[in-house]
Formats: sequence, structure tokens, C-alpha cells
Amino acid sequence: MMKIAADPATVLHVQLAVDEASTNIIKYAYGEEEGRLKIVMELQGNELIITLINWGKPFDPTTIPLPDLNATLEDRKIGGLGMYFIRRMMDEVNYSFDTKDNRLIMKKKLS
Repeated sequence: MMKIAADPATVLHVQLAVDEASTNIIKYAYGEEEGRLKIVMELQGNELIITLINWGKPFDPTTIPLPDLNATLEDRKIGGLGMYFIRRMMDEVNYSFDTKDNRLIMKKKLS
């Protein structure tokens, strides 16, 4: 088992990002169908890399436009802030897919 030292704010950011990304994969890549989600964590130097792999419907979440944070509550759509929060909490977010799988790669520097 890997032991990683990080400040509480960094741990919280990683937990929230992985939770949000996992929820989106379950909801949108698989919908009502059963599916698998593999989470791989690795440490490279002082950078934590989390890769979420699924075999559901491909969708590039990095193409989602930034939400209009200045819009009134009445003008905002329900939801749509998940990827915004992931981008804010993580240092880097990338996505790749091919005929085998879909991969969301999130990176966070540890202090």
C-alpha cells in the first residue's frame, strides 16, 4: 500500500475531484447499464496522478465550457459545475479515448 503525505486541503481537493469524476462516469458513460470503473493512482516525484478508466460511452469532459458564474440563480442551469470544480481543484486534467477505453487523467502537485 502506498503512503502519501499531503496537506489536508490537497487531500480534500483530490477526494472531491475523484468523487465528482467517478459520479459523472457512472451517470453518463454507463447510464442505466452496469459497467466498470478502474481508478489508478501513482506518485511521480511530488505529483499525484489519478487515472479513471472506463469502458462506457466516450465523452470528453474537458470540452465542457466554463460556467457563467456571474449569471443569476434563475438564469443558471441545474448542475454543470462538476468539471469546473475538478479543473479548479486539480493542477491538470486530460482525457483520452480509443477503441479500448476512456481515460480521465488528473494531476495534483503535493506540497
